[in-house]
Amino acid sequence: MRREKGPAVLASYTARHPSERAELSAEQVVHTGRWTLWARGAFDADTTSVLSQLLEEACQAEAPRVVINCSDITFADVAFLRALLCHSPGARLVVAAPSLSVCRLLEATETTCLLLVKDGPLGRDLLRRISA
Repeated sequence: MRREKGPAVLASYTARHPSERAELSAEQVVHTGRWTLWARGAFDADTTSVLSQLLEEACQAEAPRVVINCSDITFADVAFLRALLCHSPGARLVVAAPSLSVCRLLEATETTCLLLVKDGPLGRDLLRRISA
């Protein structure tokens, strides 16, 4: 994992699984403490450890909100979902712009209601269902 610092960013991380099938980038913003993660690639039992590591670090830092952009995830299985659920106390974790793979996983496991989902096809559908 590589750490960098910038003027408004307390810490920036890039982590890549050795198989290079999954990659995460993360930033922690100074004035809000919010963490933003960008996930790319395939997340399964072999590659989800990278995600779990960063989510655990965000929890230990008591981040008020963790946003994970899932738009570039090509595959996600229950190991990915377990990492999200184990590291999401309350509504602190936001799943932003979930890809079709992530949407299918959340819908198939009926766990959509356990996570705050924003944007993407699933987020729009949820907003329609709630407002109906």
